[in-house]
Amino acid sequence: MKQFHLILLMFLLFLGGCAQRITPSDEQTQQNRPESYNNWRATGKLAFISPEERQSANFNWQYREQKQTLTLNTFIGTQVLKLEELDQYSTLTLEDKTYTSEDSSELVYRLSGWQLPVSQAPQWLTGQIDAPDNQYNQKQQLIQATWQDKQGLRWQVAYQTYQRVNGLELPTRLTLTHNDITIKIRISNWHFETL
Repeated sequence: MKQFHLILLMFLLFLGGCAQRITPSDEQTQQNRPESYNNWRATGKLAFISPEERQSANFNWQYREQKQTLTLNTFIGTQVLKLEELDQYSTLTLEDKTYTSEDSSELVYRLSGWQLPVSQAPQWLTGQIDAPDNQYNQKQQLIQATWQDKQGLRWQVAYQTYQRVNGLELPTRLTLTHNDITIKIRISNWHFETL
């Protein structure tokens, strides 16, 4: 019996030695911060709701080297619009015609009627919007923020759910509101690349 207790004690000591807490180094922590990622892609569904209309689309939103590409498709795969940011201007392709503007948000609104704060999307889509009245949950995830876009419109974003991807907590469900406009976004897939 003593031999059994000795073996059990040695086994528990062995397990205790294996169960050390491993803390990430400063370099690992730095790599897991969103600002260390310059290239990402998010896919999912977007619903635009206003008093006049209710529309929805699948989206593919890419951010690469500080430029965005947003493609909206119908549920059967037909492209609704494609927005691309270039060095000096943005282009939007709609019904096989291409339009240009210096401002992405203005271009989307002018051609589709959708008010969407595209210019700040890399911040609010990833849950990194920096606004004075930000609210966080117990996990330090942003749950609500209010800010003003480049057109002077006041937006509020509420985050309902997050998912852990490559060590980052990223939103998977969020709602944007401005006056009587509501935009619901459900992200089904995040893909990040480090440079």
